Amino acid sequence: MARQRNQSVDTLRGLACLLLVALHVIGEAPEHGLRIADDHPLALFAELFFHLRMPLFAMLSGFVYGYRPAEPGGQLTFLRGKLGRLGLPYLFAATAFLIVNIVLAGPYALPAGEVYEAYLLPYAQFWFLQALLLIFAVMAAADTMFPRAPLAVAVGLFIVSALAFLSPFGQGIEALSFDRMLYLLPFFAFGLVLHRMQPEIPRTLIAVLLGGLIILFTLNALDVFADPARAISRRTAMALSLGVVFSGFLLVLRPRVAPLAWIGRFSFTIFLYHLFAVEALQWLYASAGRPPAYFGLAMGVTAGIACPIVFHLVVMRMGRWPARITLGLDPQSAKLEANVAMPWPAAPLR
Repeated sequence: MARQRNQSVDTLRGLACLLLVALHVIGEAPEHGLRIADDHPLALFAELFFHLRMPLFAMLSGFVYGYRPAEPGGQLTFLRGKLGRLGLPYLFAATAFLIVNIVLAGPYALPAGEVYEAYLLPYAQFWFLQALLLIFAVMAAADTMFPRAPLAVAVGLFIVSALAFLSPFGQGIEALSFDRMLYLLPFFAFGLVLHRMQPEIPRTLIAVLLGGLIILFTLNALDVFADPARAISRRTAMALSLGVVFSGFLLVLRPRVAPLAWIGRFSFTIFLYHLFAVEALQWLYASAGRPPAYFGLAMGVTAGIACPIVFHLVVMRMGRWPARITLGLDPQSAKLEANVAMPWPAAPLR
């Protein structure tokens, strides 16, 4: 099958990147980011979409995994490939980010005796990659154990992971982001369910997702506006339900927005390196006396998206090893990561 970009997946990747960068620019608390109060409109916006960003990234990862799943006898090859694609760039980016923060006394600096935490515990945004590598190990085992029932594997994994998500199991286990792996796994599994249900996704499922989205988003908004300063919990029934219906509805909606899709082509690079630009701009922002928050948001999001894209384009022209170490890509095989084409357009819903 010919390899080409999947514009709907790239569109959602672009959307997830914008939300991720915007949250880090705004800050998760008044002492972070733009230093705005909990009831500021931008802070309320960040809270409203908190349960979409990482679930959407995870669900897209599960959906794309469905194109190239682990196969019997190929588990080690599959995992080596994931380590090369995710592990090398993670080690490079996390190390560079740690060094910059230590030298400049940044918010993510670690004492000399605790630098190991950047690699073994959740650190900045890099915890997502630790958790994702654990998920791929789980998927390699599940898919190779039951190769003749791929949809049943995905559905079963979603049910089991959703129950684990809502239970105390694994909570507080920070090693290799195990706790957060359990947070991401139901969304990854649901993305895989949607992939393996295609091309005939029932219209009833779409209607259920839309109805659930309207109800849950309304309830979440009421909570946010009632108590903007409340602590946000990741592993709750609201977080699970809203993440599943929000991300799932977007995935079955299949939006195609060219500017977002173009940004989405660089989503992994933006994910890895956006905080370098965001932190630099926040320092300049503070030095300038903190201009209006909306101006700061516009500048921060622009820098957080544009700088990693420029870095990506430059590194891809530097040769194979710089690209593999920093981006996990081989410029000889592709200038940008490609996905297998999705056969949805010609397939009716029922």
